[in-house]
Amino acid sequence: MKQELRLAQSVLSFAAPLVTSSVLLVSPSLAATFASAEANVFLENFSQSPDYSTVSAKTNTVTMTPVSSVLDADEGENASSASTGDSVTAIAQADSLFFTNPPAFATNTTVSNAFGDQENFFGFAKSEASVIGGFLLNPAPNSTESFSFDFTAFFNLATSGEKSTAAVDISLVVLGGTDPNPANQTVFDFFSVSGELNSLGEDDLFSVDASDNFTLNTFLPSGDFGVDIEEESADLLAMGSYQRQFDRPTYLTFVETKETKATVQAPEPASTLALVIFGGWLSLAGRSISMGCRSKRRIL
Repeated sequence: MKQELRLAQSVLSFAAPLVTSSVLLVSPSLAATFASAEANVFLENFSQSPDYSTVSAKTNTVTMTPVSSVLDADEGENASSASTGDSVTAIAQADSLFFTNPPAFATNTTVSNAFGDQENFFGFAKSEASVIGGFLLNPAPNSTESFSFDFTAFFNLATSGEKSTAAVDISLVVLGGTDPNPANQTVFDFFSVSGELNSLGEDDLFSVDASDNFTLNTFLPSGDFGVDIEEESADLLAMGSYQRQFDRPTYLTFVETKETKATVQAPEPASTLALVIFGGWLSLAGRSISMGCRSKRRIL
């Protein structure tokens, strides 16, 4: 219980500044339509340090208004565009760390926010983060060896306005086999939790799923959402552990992935699609003109 309390305190102390900043950003006074999705994962108390590890953090933002072109920042953190009276902003952030020296510890964070105002706009933010670790379990003859770790997952979703969506997807997977190459391993165990909020309570979804070797000690969902609520929010805290025994040499690959997405749009999707197509055409046309100018200068 004390260990669980320490984990709860650490996740809340880490997440609090993020949640506070998000609430300030998505205040209705700042934007008529907004969507926000944040997620944090903490992994600790690995039974052994990984033989190898990799981390990844990616962001993508797209914004559109009637007179703007699509802004796509695959490795950037934000994008914004505006026409007369219409404005939209998308912000995405992602961080991922894996400390492999004993005791091994991993953590990552993703934040996706989108804000739109007035009558014509489209904004999208997406953040992804992952950690991967490779382990070799090599028990002595006629004995077993255990692989285990503890995890804490936290997410916060919020939406407001005519058309906004906030979504999160977190998964933990343990692969294994006689080959160290993950491509040749099979899925031993998994844990996943996901959520999606849509403005005005349309198709709000929440799910959690886990195989037998995952133990969920704490599962605390909360929120304010429904078909008659214009401003929705949802939080979830999940804490647990994983443990599995092996009686023969086995290569394991641990994979944790997390994704958050935020979308705002007005008017309805069909009109938004026209905006995106028109904006994309303007963007391509601009690039063609620019390339033609550069070609001319090279000839001269």
